Amino acid sequence: MCVFFSIFVCVKKEKKIHPSARRKVINKSGLQQVTDQIKTLISEKNHSWGIVLDYSNKPLMNGNTLTLQAHTKGKLVKCPCCGKRTKTVHSYVYRKLQCTELLNNHVVLSLKVRHMKCRNPECEKNIFVEPLSFARPYARHTDSVEEQIRHEALCQTAGKAARTLSRHNIKISPSSVTRRLHVMGKDNPDIRTSVYVGLDDFAKKKGYKYMCVIADHYTRQPLAVFDSRYGQEITDWLKAHPEIKTVTRDGSQVYESIIREASEHIVQVSDRFHLMQALKKNVVEPIKAMLGQKRERRPYPYPSEDEAYKYIMNDISEIGEARHRNRVKFYYEVRHLKDEGNSIAETARILGVKSQKVHRILNTDISKILNAEQKCAAKAARDIARVVSSGAVTKGSVMKRMKVSISSRTLCKCLKSVTAQYKPLRDEVRRYNKTLEERKKIPKVKADTIWHYIVHGETDSKKLQKTHETHPEVDRVMNICMNFRKMLHGDENAYTIDEWLKEAESCPLKEIRGFARYIRKDRNAVEQACQTSFSNALLEGTVNKAKAIKRSMFNRAGPDVLRAKLLYSNSFGGEFYHLN
Repeated sequence: MCVFFSIFVCVKKEKKIHPSARRKVINKSGLQQVTDQIKTLISEKNHSWGIVLDYSNKPLMNGNTLTLQAHTKGKLVKCPCCGKRTKTVHSYVYRKLQCTELLNNHVVLSLKVRHMKCRNPECEKNIFVEPLSFARPYARHTDSVEEQIRHEALCQTAGKAARTLSRHNIKISPSSVTRRLHVMGKDNPDIRTSVYVGLDDFAKKKGYKYMCVIADHYTRQPLAVFDSRYGQEITDWLKAHPEIKTVTRDGSQVYESIIREASEHIVQVSDRFHLMQALKKNVVEPIKAMLGQKRERRPYPYPSEDEAYKYIMNDISEIGEARHRNRVKFYYEVRHLKDEGNSIAETARILGVKSQKVHRILNTDISKILNAEQKCAAKAARDIARVVSSGAVTKGSVMKRMKVSISSRTLCKCLKSVTAQYKPLRDEVRRYNKTLEERKKIPKVKADTIWHYIVHGETDSKKLQKTHETHPEVDRVMNICMNFRKMLHGDENAYTIDEWLKEAESCPLKEIRGFARYIRKDRNAVEQACQTSFSNALLEGTVNKAKAIKRSMFNRAGPDVLRAKLLYSNSFGGEFYHLN
């Protein structure tokens, strides 16, 4: 037997509200509730705003916008100039301030503010505006809204911040968000510092413009950001903070001079990572060269087209009998002296001939002087020179690359000087490249393998072990590098800096000697790096953060925006930034 149960639910149908009736007056009890919530919401900083909501002009709802009418309370107002209190009202002005959202509604506070008249005859301000404790002068937002805007601006780009704030019913444009960042990043704030700080730079535009950042090693907070790494403002900032005793930096001599100029009592510590990278740059490739693995094939030498043409024309002038050759030689001597700017008389005096002969030669075409073989060779000289400039310096190679209109005998005469000049050089290059082919049989060792052996002192590479046996001079260079690493990391059996410098300066490898000169020049900072545990690792993280900000803003973050995001992103909340 089946039993069926029926359940009936009665739903009261709501009346449809006409759109024109959506704007309605809130009742007294609802108004008091909304007022209490508003006062609780806008008093987040635990201080009284000193305003009174006006119940005569009841708050109105228009769409999702809640407009509150209010006026200031109190009679006596202190003059911001002289400090004397006054109660004389000159006039009234209405200010519209955007507040934080309430119940997913856009809240606007229409505030009636007084213009007060100062009764002090000696005061410079005759009339002043009544100051507000919750909003700055000329502001369109309350301090709580401004704080929210700055918070979103520091966390993301201006466009995304504007869209996020619009979802919270805060109307603002991306340009206004960026403008607040520019205001925050105008100057470096006066932040309490410790005695240990670090200094490093990063590229604002690679290879052209750089910025400098200073961070605290204890709080990990960026202290200052400068628009240049060479500016006087870095020195002035260090002078303004005499409590700083130790500064970590990279191996730049610019920073060394800046810190020394600020104070001679500041202890400078060179970064160990940069020292090891400098050693790697100076050592790895020379070691590969010592192992015979860094040589490259030499290109075959050949003259340029103009040079080859000059060689060929000189050889063409030597074709024929002695009497004819002298005539051609004399023609070229006259043309050469004339091209240098000599007159006919001066040319004749230099050559020891009459002026009439020089004049006759100048008015004679070269084709009338050359014989038939020379004329034919002169016509093909430019084409031959073009082929020679591409790498063919012998008769056979020239004939393979072009169809010449002259005989092989004449071509051989034209290439006499070129062949004599460049064929021995080509043979030397050919012999050198042949030896490189034989060196390929030697097992090659990668640069990373060499560096891994220097850093760790051991290797599993059989190729490196074999090269050590065949190249014992490499062991000394390796030992110098490993002793430097031990000294830098404070090993028990490590060399002192004087012992290491003595050994490195006597090394046959010039790169090691150059690196030793650099260490001696910055000896105090390197010695502090061996004795202390401070490094620039914190600064490298800050630099990566700056680069990430640039990438997130499509590389359009200016110095002020970068400074604001680096300085206030971790410390925002009123500790370091205060409204004026």
